[in-house]
Amino acid sequence: MNAIFYGNTSRKVPKPPVEIKGCNEVKSRRVKTRPIQIGIAGACGRGASFREVIQALPDAAIKAACDINEKELPAAAARLGASEMYTDYRRMLDESGIDAVIIGTPMPLHASQSIAALERGIHVLSEVPAAISIEECRSLAAAGRRSPGVYMMAENYTYTKPNALIKELSRQGLFGEPYYAEGEYIHELKGLNEITRWRRQWQTGIRGITYGTHSLGPVLQWLPGDRVARVCCEGSGSHHRDPRGEPYHDDTATMLCKTERDALISIRVDMISDRPHAMTNYHLQGTDGAYESGRGGPNDRGKIWLRAISPKVRWLDLESLLEDPDFCQTYLPEMWRKPGDTAREAGHGGGDYFEICDFLDAVHGKKPPAIGIHEALDMTLPCLVSQKSILESGSWLPVPDSRRWDDGAAGAATTGSGVSGQEQLEMVWPESHQVAPPKIAVAKGYRMRQLKSEDTASLLDLMHSAGFGDWNPETIARVTRGVLPGGYFVVQHGGTGRIVATAIANHCPSQRHPFGGELGWVAVAPVHRGRDLGKAVCSAVVKRSLEARYHRIYLKTDDFRLPAIKLYLRLGFQPSYFKKGMQD
Repeated sequence: MNAIFYGNTSRKVPKPPVEIKGCNEVKSRRVKTRPIQIGIAGACGRGASFREVIQALPDAAIKAACDINEKELPAAAARLGASEMYTDYRRMLDESGIDAVIIGTPMPLHASQSIAALERGIHVLSEVPAAISIEECRSLAAAGRRSPGVYMMAENYTYTKPNALIKELSRQGLFGEPYYAEGEYIHELKGLNEITRWRRQWQTGIRGITYGTHSLGPVLQWLPGDRVARVCCEGSGSHHRDPRGEPYHDDTATMLCKTERDALISIRVDMISDRPHAMTNYHLQGTDGAYESGRGGPNDRGKIWLRAISPKVRWLDLESLLEDPDFCQTYLPEMWRKPGDTAREAGHGGGDYFEICDFLDAVHGKKPPAIGIHEALDMTLPCLVSQKSILESGSWLPVPDSRRWDDGAAGAATTGSGVSGQEQLEMVWPESHQVAPPKIAVAKGYRMRQLKSEDTASLLDLMHSAGFGDWNPETIARVTRGVLPGGYFVVQHGGTGRIVATAIANHCPSQRHPFGGELGWVAVAPVHRGRDLGKAVCSAVVKRSLEARYHRIYLKTDDFRLPAIKLYLRLGFQPSYFKKGMQD
C-alpha cells in the first residue's frame, strides 16, 4: 500500500543524493515564473508513472516524494528527481513548499488527501475515483468551494485518441442527438489483488460499480451538458474465490443510468471473470451516427457510421479514417494531430501526458480544469449510488448533483433504532491502536468461524434471544450484503452446535467516519454470557477491519445497553462526541 494519510511514522526521511535541476470556473492565482513545484503521493507505486511526462515539461518540477514504503522511497525519489522525501503526507503538504500534489495512492485515500491539500491552497491532481462514499464527495465539494487551489481528477481514458475523437465529433453534432451509450471495463485483476491488497476490498470486495470512471467518464464527455440523474444496478453473482477461499463480489456488475436529458447509459465492470483481455469498450448511438470500439479480438477494430460522411448506413473503419489527413484536420482534436514522442509513449494511450498538460494549464489559469470537482463527481457519484441500488435488489435511485450542495448540507446524522428521534451513541477505535489489534480468545468448548448458509435458523434464534425480534431471513440477506469478505463472525457452541454469539465487520463509511468500517450487530445468547464471547467476536471484527486498511472503525449503540458499552470500553473503543455538550 502506498502513501497513506496518517502513516506509521511522522518524520521526514533523510534526503537522497539527488538535486533538482532546473467545477468549471478558473481559479485565479498569479502565474508563477518558476516551474510548478509538485509533490508525488504514492511515489513507490502509481505516482512514479508520471516521472517522464513531468520531466519533459518546462513549467513543472517534482520537488517532493511521499510513500510509507520507507525502504524503497530513496530509490523512488532519486528516479523522480525529488529533493525531499516524506513518509507522512501531511508533513509533505506543510513543510515542502510544493504548489501542487499528484495523488497516486489507493482509492480510499483520494478524497481525504485531496481535501487536506485544498485546505492548504495546494492544487490537486487526483487519481480515480474521486471518493469512495457520498459523504466524502460532499466534503470534497465543500473543500473545493473554499480553496484557492485547483482540483482535477486524472481520468486518463478520456484522452485516448479514439475517445478524444468521438468527443469532438459529438461536440460538432455529427452524431445528431446522442441517446444511448455503453462503457465496459473488463480487466481480470485477481492476481493484482494479491499484490496491491487494497484492491481486494475496494475493487473486488464491494458489490456494485466500484471502479467505473474509466467507463462512465468518456461516455459523459460525449453527452455535453448532461449528467446522470438516476441509476439501478444488478450483478451476476460470485463464481470465483480468492486464495484464502473467500468469494469475490459479483463477477460482473452492470449499472443502467438515465440522464437528465433522458439518454440511457449502460456501464459494465468485471475485474474477476477469466476471459481474453478486452479492457475498455465503448458504444455511442445518436440519431445521425453510431460508434463501437474494437474489443481486441481477431479482426475486431473500431468502427463508426456518420450520416454526414456516409449517407449510406454502413460501417467505416475508424483506424482507416484516422489515416486520412483531411478527416484528421477537420475532426481530430489538435492535441492528437502532432502529439510528440512523450505523448505517444505515455501510459493509458497518451492520457497520462495530456492530463498533466491540462492540469498545469489550469494551475496557470489558462483554462478551467478538464475534469474539475463537479465533473469528477458526475463520474464518481453514479457508481457509489449503484452500490446501494444492488443491495436493494436493483432499485432505481437518484444521483445527487454536487452543484446543488452547500457547505451546510454535508450530511445529516442518522437516527438510531433505540429511542425514536434520538441519535445512538457512537464509539471509535482510536488511531493509536491501529497497529495493535486486540487478541482473540475463544472460551473452551466454543469455536469461532464464518457464517454459513445453513446457519440461518440458528442465527435467527440467537438474534431473537438477544432482543432483535424483527430479524428474519430477509434481514440476514440484507445485512450480509454489506459485510466485508471474511467479516461475518459467529461463535458455535461445541455441545449443541448452536450459534451463540455474532458480530460483523461492515463496510459503512459515513460523514463523520468517511473511511469507516463499522462493528455491527453484536449479539450473545443470554445463557452463554459471562464467557467473553462478545469480546471475542468484536476483537475479530476489529482485526479484520484493520486488515482491510480502514482508517476508522466505529460502532453505534443505545445508551441503555450498559453491558455492551462496558464491553466496548474494555476492548479499547472510545466515545465519539460529535455534538456540542455530549460529553456532559
